[in-house]
Amino acid sequence: MSRPLYKIPPRSVDTPFGVYDNLPPGPAEPLPERSRNVRRVGHSDMNGWGDTMTLQVRDGVLYSAHSGTDGHDGLTILDVKDPTKPKVVRQTADKTGIARSHKIALVENVFYTNMEKLPGAGMEDPELIGGLRIFDVEDPRNPKFVNYVEVEGRGIHRPIYDRARKLLYCSAFKDGCRGKVMQNYDVSDPFGPELLSEAWIEGQNEAAGETPSWDFDYVGWGCWLHEANPFGNYATCGFWNGGIAMFDMTDPREPEFMWRHNPHETHGWPGCYHTFLVPPGSEFAIVTTECVTMNCAHPPAFVTFYDMRYHEAPLPISTFHPYEIDPDSMRPRDPYWSQLGSRYGAHNVWLDMKKDDFMYIAWHNAGLRIVDCSNPFSPKEVGYYIPPGNSHRTVPQSNDVVVDPSTGLIYLGDRWGLGIDILEFTG
Repeated sequence: MSRPLYKIPPRSVDTPFGVYDNLPPGPAEPLPERSRNVRRVGHSDMNGWGDTMTLQVRDGVLYSAHSGTDGHDGLTILDVKDPTKPKVVRQTADKTGIARSHKIALVENVFYTNMEKLPGAGMEDPELIGGLRIFDVEDPRNPKFVNYVEVEGRGIHRPIYDRARKLLYCSAFKDGCRGKVMQNYDVSDPFGPELLSEAWIEGQNEAAGETPSWDFDYVGWGCWLHEANPFGNYATCGFWNGGIAMFDMTDPREPEFMWRHNPHETHGWPGCYHTFLVPPGSEFAIVTTECVTMNCAHPPAFVTFYDMRYHEAPLPISTFHPYEIDPDSMRPRDPYWSQLGSRYGAHNVWLDMKKDDFMYIAWHNAGLRIVDCSNPFSPKEVGYYIPPGNSHRTVPQSNDVVVDPSTGLIYLGDRWGLGIDILEFTG
């Protein structure tokens, strides 16, 4: 069967770390701002801590977790009550080059950051604890460290909060398992998470004698959990090059595997399944993959919409690309997007969206895309914003986006140094 060309092998071992060495050439001069139905309200370079992996906003306070791309691992807290003049009020630095604490979750008056050890130096540091760090944010501008949640192996990659059931789903390492698995915590007491259960795809638990339940020749050890999201009594999961999967979490102490679906494995579609999200109130899912290569060395990541009205067998019904894609190569027909010395393709989507909200998604060098998916059979782009480059990075790499429901303002972060833009949809 013919498949689209992968100019380098699919990345299977881990999520990419925040290092940009040996980059292909990009534009010599900074690219200008481009937009439709979106205007920039404010901007912050966060005192030079310009890379943002995840954002959270609440009550006029914005939290930005950094990955070390520009030499800063840690957390920036900004006062954004005046969005035209965002002000850095606190920055806390972690050791560089040994771990990532680049994912954050707000749970009531508690703030969680992950701690994911890097291979090598991170595993050798005796003071480093892989898992979660817990902070009291009763004073949101001055978090106070409370405790750790320690897990096996290299720690935790991403925590996701189920507000309705007061559960925390984490992609985490487990001794004896290949890649990350799902850990499920009761956080009814957010200061004392209780581990209820763990779940994975058959074949990950090599120590238990399991053998891969996927096409190992094509996927290798690339079937592991990136992120799990709540969907009623279910968990919807992106399993990287293993596709999407669903678990019945009616009893969170006894997760039950339901199914796995993987167009990467069967049809050669882009892998790196990142997010599988069913917005509250909806019966349709948003599935995103993550772009991990420069200049479209892999077919670029995109969005697939699924009909979830029959949970046992969801059906893909449409896709979203900002620009037209060649069906054979699965690359943009316009070669411009493949020649910018950077990533082009989907990444983080606003996870707190509800049924009637627009989809806000970061698209690396194509910036922020805003999509009306009220008819998921025919999603329509209604606006976009591509931040300007600068002398340091001539091209943006828009990485994460959150929306403050109380103001409607959009917060867009860049993964390699261009800071945070505060935006307003004007359409």
